[in-house]
Amino acid sequence: MRLPRVSRVLAGLGLLVATGCGTDRIDPPAGEDEDSGEIAVVVDSLSAWARRAREEWAAADTVRARDAAALARQTFAGVWADRQAGADEAARVREVEHLPTRREATEPTPAEVSDALAGLGLASDIVVAEGPHALWQVVVRDPTGHAGASTEFWAWPDPRAPQGPPVVQPLPANAPSRRRYGPDAVGALATYGRADGAGLASAWTRPRSGGGLEVALASRGKSGTWKVSSSRQIPILADSVAFVAGATAAPSLVVHGAGGRDRLFDVCPTCPHLARRLRYTFEDKNWTLREERVEPSPYATIVAFMQSLREGGPEAALPYASGPEVLEQVRELGLERGPITPLRAAPGTTASDLTQRYRRGGSGGSDGLEITLEPRGESWVVADLRPTRLVIE
Repeated sequence: MRLPRVSRVLAGLGLLVATGCGTDRIDPPAGEDEDSGEIAVVVDSLSAWARRAREEWAAADTVRARDAAALARQTFAGVWADRQAGADEAARVREVEHLPTRREATEPTPAEVSDALAGLGLASDIVVAEGPHALWQVVVRDPTGHAGASTEFWAWPDPRAPQGPPVVQPLPANAPSRRRYGPDAVGALATYGRADGAGLASAWTRPRSGGGLEVALASRGKSGTWKVSSSRQIPILADSVAFVAGATAAPSLVVHGAGGRDRLFDVCPTCPHLARRLRYTFEDKNWTLREERVEPSPYATIVAFMQSLREGGPEAALPYASGPEVLEQVRELGLERGPITPLRAAPGTTASDLTQRYRRGGSGGSDGLEITLEPRGESWVVADLRPTRLVIE
């Protein structure tokens, strides 16, 4: 672990503030919480920091949890400094063995930091932002502890001391949190240039979550810390998220997934859903949908057919039908204006099935609707609609 060098690096760069001699007592400054800064500690190794963090989390006490979070962040910063010091030393050896070269400060890799933290008994998840400004969004947790035994923060190289520990900032309360959406969370992180400094775009959600997509913009000016300037919840279902850099403004937000809820269809984790590509831009303090593309599928045809019925009646749905006889079936089924209550796909129905079955009259009803489609060019059309009875075991 090269612990003696770690102590020298951290002490020399002022990461630690001594509160005593010959003790590892923790004395948090009065009135400070997780969002206001780090606590002062006296330790003799990264292992001690990690051990104390786990112990404080295990106490399940609010004050001690803040202390644990601060210790975990300092452990992360110490590991970063240790890995960077090791990389710098190796580089100096190479320069002695070969011709001298000009070398820029190189931050450690996420894998190096995660592996080192794992060796100290702490698990971590690290997302590296795309864009011109280096930034990591980090979750450090006790892998054997309770759900709250974790801390989430942003970290980036200190511009005043590029070879030293990173700047660490606890995640603001109004910033999208990866850990809030569980281990399967999907999201994106991107930095961009601003006239007054650096910009950050962040988005996180749970896949196909009814809670929507949480998106925020933040800026970092002369103060050196990130401040969230906009935080929004976009009511869409997302499978993946990305930011696409713009010329001078905040990056565009690109979402792949089902998109917004459809009032004509029930949504469930196993139900078929549309595959949409949605592009949003940030204008007038809000995210505005600028482009929407729907990937063709039999299910997409059924959705378009039902929406056309609701908006314009049978004639409006004709482009999505194989012929006028389908519209007669629509009238016989009482679907001239689409379903009265949302349709719920029968278990096992997928978006690519040419025959799909739906429950009518609510999710618990046995009154069903069977829809058969047939190919037409690169898409599909509705060829037959008939009543059916569903038996759900």
